[in-house]
Amino acid sequence: MIYLLIFIAFFADRVSKWWAAAYLVQKGPEQINPYFTLVETYNRGIAFGMFQGIGPLVGWLTILVVIGLLIFLHRLPRNQWLNRIGIALIIGGALGNQIDRILFGQVLDFIKTPFRSGVFNVADLMIQLGILLLIVGLFVHKSVVNEAKVTQEYSGK
Repeated sequence: MIYLLIFIAFFADRVSKWWAAAYLVQKGPEQINPYFTLVETYNRGIAFGMFQGIGPLVGWLTILVVIGLLIFLHRLPRNQWLNRIGIALIIGGALGNQIDRILFGQVLDFIKTPFRSGVFNVADLMIQLGILLLIVGLFVHKSVVNEAKVTQEYSGK
């Protein structure tokens, strides 16, 4: 089931980029409301437009990180569901941006909002949500493990 989530995150990114590219070619940049603007920007670096021009290096690093995360995900206990969901979203988002790097040599970013600096895409959102869930999961699952240890100590096992 968790692998389906990777596909859904990846697919959401691909469909959103396909739609945004077609929409922006026809209409150009458009402010939908004060909090949401569609604008076409291409990123040859990493997150938030940093390190422009190192796309090939980022591509290889992404492949290595995704392989490592897949191995980690496979070994992660099923009861650590927040961590598993977070890692799946990170993998799906990373693969979405990686396809852009492979096919086009750059990543399409198209979402602009005053709540966050820069222009980003759905893959970036998936990665950030995944990191947030992973951080929350570290605390939630740690407390569950600690409660189990305390219960075990008091029961004399």
